[in-house]
Amino acid sequence: MADSKSVETNDIFQDLDIEKLEVNVIESLCFSCGKNGTTRILLTRIPFYKELVISSFECQHCDYKNNQLDPAIEIKQQGVRINLDIETKEDLDRYVITTDYTSIKIEELDFEIPPMSQKSQVTTIEGILSKTIINLSEQKKVIDQTHPELAEKMEVVITGLVNIKNLSIPLPMVFEDVTGNIFVSNPYAPSADPRMKIESFNRDSTQNEMIGLATENQTENIIKPLGSFNESAVTEIADEIVQFNNPCPNCYAICETNMKVTDIPYFKQVVIMATLCDECGYRTNEVKPGGGIEKQGIKLSVKVSSPEDLNRDILKSETCSLQIPQLEFDAGPLSLSGRFTTIEGLLGALYDQLKDTATAFYSGDSQCDTMIAKTERFLSKLQKIKLCEMPVDIILTDPAGNSYIQSLTPPDLDPKLTITKFDRTDEQNEELGLNDMKVEEYN
Repeated sequence: MADSKSVETNDIFQDLDIEKLEVNVIESLCFSCGKNGTTRILLTRIPFYKELVISSFECQHCDYKNNQLDPAIEIKQQGVRINLDIETKEDLDRYVITTDYTSIKIEELDFEIPPMSQKSQVTTIEGILSKTIINLSEQKKVIDQTHPELAEKMEVVITGLVNIKNLSIPLPMVFEDVTGNIFVSNPYAPSADPRMKIESFNRDSTQNEMIGLATENQTENIIKPLGSFNESAVTEIADEIVQFNNPCPNCYAICETNMKVTDIPYFKQVVIMATLCDECGYRTNEVKPGGGIEKQGIKLSVKVSSPEDLNRDILKSETCSLQIPQLEFDAGPLSLSGRFTTIEGLLGALYDQLKDTATAFYSGDSQCDTMIAKTERFLSKLQKIKLCEMPVDIILTDPAGNSYIQSLTPPDLDPKLTITKFDRTDEQNEELGLNDMKVEEYN
């Protein structure tokens, strides 16, 4: 999605700023004693992440307390898996945001915290390890006499967790969330994280059912074949703007979406969609390549050193990653989403995203001050690129083969533009859902 935001008057989610945030206080029932307690609700936006609802309940009569965190957004199209190597104190201090559906695994210890076993929380890696050690130690005391073999296995896990916390044994942790709403902070931002790998995956029917989405059996009577292919109908659609109504993703009121199929010279067709809700002001712009996934992936590298280079058209698909080697910058396919713009426009979007969120996310201690200074230096370099004061290489890597950078010398070779096609790895095919695709019996 290229751009999505609501009008300011309806933006109830505020940036994470302790001095400016407003807390809503309401009287609510205490499920422990049956009397009325107090619930405090905070609606906030975590930069580099998303909107959250943070609630805290306290009963003045029985001293019962409860804290809860819930994502205030829709379930993503794919789940997210994060592999993190724990090697330094910096790794233990990483911020982590989990949901009810987050699972945490340490495969070397044969240990897993399954989904639906704990509430959403904002914590750190060290906080997760400490809480788990305490919980397992308490459980072990209960079964020491009744189940000595199980208690012995638990002791092995506890020892392993303590070693990870003390950095005695570096072991990887795997965070998996079927809703796609998991977050682990990157202390190297906006540069690539050398010890963290983020990948998306397609949910199976069991996972869809767990989070309340329709399964294949429930939708088989809803999705019907369209019949024979009508080439003339496709031609008519390509020549006009198509309008259709759909529920607003923000307020669920019926709003209008405009869709236009357009041709990019020397590339392919793309579908541009724009939605505007008259009720809440929510708007989105989305660009999707026409056609399917290409037989090979594509890597595009362009040298940017002049205003002409900044004016090149660029299509970054949702499966495309972005690298700027001179800045040690690497943004995965989940960053910036799909965009059809210019190189200058892409750099501007990156600049605005980092500038709007840097000071809000990093504040309060010396470590955060260091991150702010690092981000400001990065933003300064982006400005130099836009002013043609710093030549760089911009690299797009798209396993689906649906990204594009305009050539300035068509149909001849562009000396500043390098295009390389490559065969996808089995892992890339898995991320694109190709390994599970059924193509038989469609004649």
